[in-house]
Amino acid sequence: MSFLVLAGCAKLAHLDQLLTLKAVSDEQAQMGKEIERQDARFESLVTAVEEGSITKYKSQESVTGQFGPPIFTERLEENGRPLDVWVYRYAARFFDSPKVYLYWDQAGNLIRWEFTPAVSSHESGPKQSAGVQLAP
Repeated sequence: MSFLVLAGCAKLAHLDQLLTLKAVSDEQAQMGKEIERQDARFESLVTAVEEGSITKYKSQESVTGQFGPPIFTERLEENGRPLDVWVYRYAARFFDSPKVYLYWDQAGNLIRWEFTPAVSSHESGPKQSAGVQLAP
C-alpha cells in the first residue's frame, strides 16, 4: 500500500514539473511574439523616417499610438532649450541595431529626428545620420 502512495506522489511531482515546463514554454512563446510585434513597429518607424512621412506624427501621443513607447528616453539641453530624446531600436538587438532618435520640445512636439543605420563591430568610420529640423 505504501508503495502505491509513494508511486502516486512521484507521479504528481513529475506532473508538477511538466506543468512548470509548459508554463515556461508558453511564457517564452509570448515573449517572442511581443518582440516580433515591437520589431514590426520599429520597422514601420524606420520606413516613416526614410520616406519622410514621420512629419505627420507631430505629437508624442501620435508616435506612441503608432509605433509604441521608446526603448530609452533622455532629457538634454540644446541651445539653452530642454529637449526630450526618445530612442527606438530592435527590441532584442542592442549593439547591431539601427536606431531612430526623436527630439521633442517641452510642449511635446516633434522638432527633429535622426536615423543611425546599424554598424557592425568590424566596420570602422563614423556612423551615418540624417536629421531634419521641423521648427526653429
